[in-house]
Amino acid sequence: MAAPPQERALTSTPPSREPSSNMQRAVSALRATLPIVHQLLPLLGGTLGAAVSNVLGPYPQTAPHATPINIEPLEDDVAELQTQHRDLRNRLLEHHASLKRVEDQMETVREAADRNAQEQTELAEDLQSMRKTVHRFAMIALAVLVVSLLLNAGLFLHILHVLPWL
Repeated sequence: MAAPPQERALTSTPPSREPSSNMQRAVSALRATLPIVHQLLPLLGGTLGAAVSNVLGPYPQTAPHATPINIEPLEDDVAELQTQHRDLRNRLLEHHASLKRVEDQMETVREAADRNAQEQTELAEDLQSMRKTVHRFAMIALAVLVVSLLLNAGLFLHILHVLPWL
């Protein structure tokens, strides 16, 4: 027994002997769709132009029938959030103003501390200068005292020499 050719095994109808042309295929496709188009035309408005525009144009989408949602609690929550946001913003502005005042006070304290440090430095320099001046004065006074003692001793010896009875 001979095996059937592949073409016959895949199809149940016998192969046609003549190749069909493009025109024949188009006509057969039109024949297959003609009953469907005949039934759809009255539904599409009856005229061919309206039918073509209805087929080619976009279909308006109808909104699904949904039950109305009660958004009042959400609106209340949003209003409460807005109130809280305003309060928070006001507090933030108050804190910002308070921080600005503290910053200004800190700047004032910093300037005062800098001035005090500068004054202490100047005072220490003045004290060093005064110390040197007092030291010089003390040395001069000591030198004058030593000279005075030496002169007194010399005078005493001279008086003893001039006046022998003493």
